[in-house]
Amino acid sequence: MFFDVKVLDARGQTKKIVSGQELSKLHWKRFQSKEENKTLTRAKQPKVPGWVKKRLDLEFRDIP
Repeated sequence: MFFDVKVLDARGQTKKIVSGQELSKLHWKRFQSKEENKTLTRAKQPKVPGWVKKRLDLEFRDIP
């Protein structure tokens, strides 16, 4: 459910009114396009900072 939105200019006067239906259509159109662009490949994992890796290597050096 979307409400009507007033777009104001720099002087505060109403420039345009966007209806709730128009906002709904725009939202679902963008949602659909983003869903189509999704892939099933695995997202890249963030790299572990070097200092964290060194510390973990020192702590768990006995584990193969």
